[in-house]
Amino acid sequence: MRILLLGKRGSLVLWLENLHGACTRMGCAARSFAINGEDLGSRLRVKWEGRGAATAGWMMARFERALADFQPDLVLVAGVFGVPLGYYQILHGRSPRPLIAGLVGDHFPADSRERADHCDRLYYTDTSFFAAAKAAGFVTAGRFLPLAVDPDRFQPRHGPRIPQALFVASRTGFREQTVRRLEQPARVIGTDWSVLAREGFHQVSNRKIGRARLVRLYQRHLAVLNARNEANVEHGLNQRSFEPLACATPVLNDDLPDLPRCFEPGREILVYRDGDELNALVARLQREPALAKRIGDAGRRRVLAEHTYGHRVHAILSDLGL
Repeated sequence: MRILLLGKRGSLVLWLENLHGACTRMGCAARSFAINGEDLGSRLRVKWEGRGAATAGWMMARFERALADFQPDLVLVAGVFGVPLGYYQILHGRSPRPLIAGLVGDHFPADSRERADHCDRLYYTDTSFFAAAKAAGFVTAGRFLPLAVDPDRFQPRHGPRIPQALFVASRTGFREQTVRRLEQPARVIGTDWSVLAREGFHQVSNRKIGRARLVRLYQRHLAVLNARNEANVEHGLNQRSFEPLACATPVLNDDLPDLPRCFEPGREILVYRDGDELNALVARLQREPALAKRIGDAGRRRVLAEHTYGHRVHAILSDLGL
């Protein structure tokens, strides 16, 4: 099985990179093509040329050469609507044409049907996207396929934990409201938290951090707070629902319709519906470290059993009969 991964490198969830790693671990021949440059030379040229570089003649020629050299059986598109239409047209011009599986992780504009129609199957991380796809006139069959985790990167660490909730995320209105409801100081890291930082109640680092630092923080804190980005998500889980649990760290997740599809609330993940419930859960975890360990361990077992990127690739291959 020869699988080409198509999309943008360096996304927030490292979708392209995680899928590539999973394909390789499964024994598939895998290659990535990043529309924002897959090597240093192309990345520098994209940065110099700006937004038009993804559809520039030299980039499209690189894509055609990659297809001719690799001859994929399947193309997995990480972020269907972030890839320009020209790439799909090139794929459909090949004979034999590879199957095209498109992954949808964000809200999409109403005029997205043409790119959707070029895919053989669409995989949505949020069940609310099914209604949006119907409204947009999509005819391509869709399936629910949540985000996942790289278990080689996110692993537990033995030792004492900081008795504090951790939240690593960029600020949105909903997220700020959630953090402000906390009665105990939390560690907050991410962009656009400058106002909260000046107030001094929470321990705030108003900046981005690297992936290795993120893993260490997940491993060392009592629990990880999760609150959706309301601009991107309605029903679905983001990467913060999976990655801390892979580190055996409990997740305090806002109540979302898709959550029971992935975890058992109260046993594998903790769910809050308002500030009172959130504060009660934080206080209980601080009082009962054995509970925190039990939730973290159960969540990790579920992640390893069902929610790795290997599981996602296997689901797509099975769904497509490959």
